[in-house]
Amino acid sequence: MTIDRNDSDAHGRAGFRQVVGWAAQGNGTTGGGSGRLFIVDTVAQLREVLRSMGDAPKILMVRGTIDVSEGRPYANRADQSARGTVRLTSNTTLVGGGPNAKIIEGALFVQDVHNVIVHNLFIENPVDVDPQFEDGDGWNAEWDGLSIVGSHHVWVDQVTFSDGRFTIDQYKEVNGWKFVQHDGALDIKRGADYVTVSHCRFELHDKTILIGHSDSNGPQDRGTLRVTFLNNHFTRVMQRTPRVRFGNVHLFNNVFEHDRNDGIYPYQYSYGIGVESTTRSERNAFLVGGLSTPCSVTRAYGGSLMRDTGSTLNHAAVDLNSCGFNPHIGTPPPYPYVAREMSPAVVEQIRREAGVGVVRIPLPRD
Repeated sequence: MTIDRNDSDAHGRAGFRQVVGWAAQGNGTTGGGSGRLFIVDTVAQLREVLRSMGDAPKILMVRGTIDVSEGRPYANRADQSARGTVRLTSNTTLVGGGPNAKIIEGALFVQDVHNVIVHNLFIENPVDVDPQFEDGDGWNAEWDGLSIVGSHHVWVDQVTFSDGRFTIDQYKEVNGWKFVQHDGALDIKRGADYVTVSHCRFELHDKTILIGHSDSNGPQDRGTLRVTFLNNHFTRVMQRTPRVRFGNVHLFNNVFEHDRNDGIYPYQYSYGIGVESTTRSERNAFLVGGLSTPCSVTRAYGGSLMRDTGSTLNHAAVDLNSCGFNPHIGTPPPYPYVAREMSPAVVEQIRREAGVGVVRIPLPRD
């Protein structure tokens, strides 16, 4: 286990990363806190700890690679649903013990629970073995890398989301339609609230992050879906970083690094402004090869509220408030934060520190 600790105080708490943003509101997000630490090497061990501990505080440390399929390919949708999902319980920290901690061949769910931290993991976006065909829309996959559904106070930190071994150029064609086998990397939906996504790396994916799953889900979603994104690195992803419905989303100090001419993952857009959503963007860096029109980093999907302050496109100042959205979005978020100027040094630091690497949150002493 590799731990980043800046000093050697008696409790090992100083010098670690603390949650910032919406997940810090209220009583904050502590996950397993100082609860019991479990080392898990297999999905069976992971599920057994979750079952036996229930909602009691706990830390589950992943050592190496956990193959959720246990090396047995899924036969169909029912089999993948039964064996290919892992559902975290309340008051849980799921943490990778080092730079090689991975979850593959599975979909993680944080559903109808609270107070969960997912930290320092490589999550390989699952491959749907049995996509469903929809008339006029083609083949659609079901499973996301991580789904936050109806849950509150969730912190996703230092996670790498990637298509990994199965990139979209490997899709085949079935009945004249592309056989799409990836859904999203991260979904936040159905009234989920008080979520922070920080220091993560999103790479090699098409439809990356969805906040609010349907234009018709207003009764459940209005007043929720408060999400903060900070210090994340998006690279070679095509769209939806994020695509928002109803949510109140704050993005600052993120790096969006893409190319419109990428042979596998050509860039489409970053912010999808959907129905009744509010997006506050501050000091983000867009580095997009082949893109000369600043407003192309946004796309309207029935929404109107978006404000940007101090962001850059290809190292030059940019005015995203001239892109047809209403920048009068109300009061700033209620939490303290510092949005740094996106100098080359800051951009490089965000790149370097995003994604799986070392443990940077407090854990119980061995």
